[in-house]
Amino acid sequence: MRAKEFKAIGIGTESKVNPTFYKKLITKKINLQDDGVKFSIYNRGGNSFGSLDFMHLPGAVGVLIARLIYPSLGVMDYDGRIANLICFSLIFYFLIKKNEHAKWSMTLIFMVGGIQKIFSPSYDVVSFLVFSAFVVNLMDLVRIEKIRDVGLKKVIYTIFLICSFYFIKRNYIFAFFALLGLPMLYRPVINKVRKLSSLGKTFLSMLILGIISVACLFLNKKISIFTIIKKFIENYMNVELMGNNAKQLWQVVPTTLPIFVNILFILILFIVMMGELKATWATGTVIIFSLTYLVNWFGIFAGFFIDSASLASANLQGRYLSPFLFFFVPFVQNLGQKFNFTMFEKSVRRLSVWTIIIISVLYLVVTFYRSYVLKITPTWTNNA
Repeated sequence: MRAKEFKAIGIGTESKVNPTFYKKLITKKINLQDDGVKFSIYNRGGNSFGSLDFMHLPGAVGVLIARLIYPSLGVMDYDGRIANLICFSLIFYFLIKKNEHAKWSMTLIFMVGGIQKIFSPSYDVVSFLVFSAFVVNLMDLVRIEKIRDVGLKKVIYTIFLICSFYFIKRNYIFAFFALLGLPMLYRPVINKVRKLSSLGKTFLSMLILGIISVACLFLNKKISIFTIIKKFIENYMNVELMGNNAKQLWQVVPTTLPIFVNILFILILFIVMMGELKATWATGTVIIFSLTYLVNWFGIFAGFFIDSASLASANLQGRYLSPFLFFFVPFVQNLGQKFNFTMFEKSVRRLSVWTIIIISVLYLVVTFYRSYVLKITPTWTNNA
């Protein structure tokens, strides 16, 4: 189905949309007489972190319903998309309601950043939901001072979310680094270190430095970590190596929209982050959460580099990085508190809602214009 959809919208056919082919996909029924109905859990060939694929389950339910109503490839494809959208909308709604710290920031990041994903058959929908649930829960854990104050339900829920990462998009596992930013974990360690004598602190520093050095040397024998670090720095100091992806690396809005729309969106996102909640976050939390974005960025690059060094920079796009923008919420909200930046709740809500509406409408207009007027690939840009 994916190949036929690409053919209909021009991928692999000189970027020319084929309306006749597309119409036949919708109207022509396929013979399912000898085709049994069953669900299979299978290996996705490396697209998910785990060996089992649950990420297409909502879309699969939609396809099954469509085949009972009108079994054409196009209708089944559309129903899979609609099922994904309904699944995302229902679960994301409850996550937004639960998020007390940055609900509009999360809404902007995942709705605008996922416009092409949340009503597609993509596995990103389930990945978005698991990742969103994880960061919402993480924000709650940040406010708990001591480990003993974490209730049993919260412990079980946190373990469940951590285990869920095994079945989603593999790079999201880098979000686990943010767990080090929980005050209940790092404050006891810092307090004990502060009580050490000068000699004890020196010995501990040398021990940590030695462990890190040995670990890096051992790791370097396995995956050439020093070469990866060097290439990572070279690529982002010389964006010519990245080709067209250099301008898409921090693109959150769909890539078919002009770059200035993305610039405006990033500005609005940080205004919303700063203005939606007057809160002060611990310095350790701010540092670790912000570094989580860099850990994810470097980790994805390293993964691509190990697979194909020549294509590492060309493969890394904004869609891999944009969900991790949420980890800048503590840093930006601390800035808002420092400069006494305030906004009415109604203003934050209106700014967020209208941003989503305007960008969504622009995306639909551009998609329609590209496909039905220009008759070229409607939803992708040339990444060559």
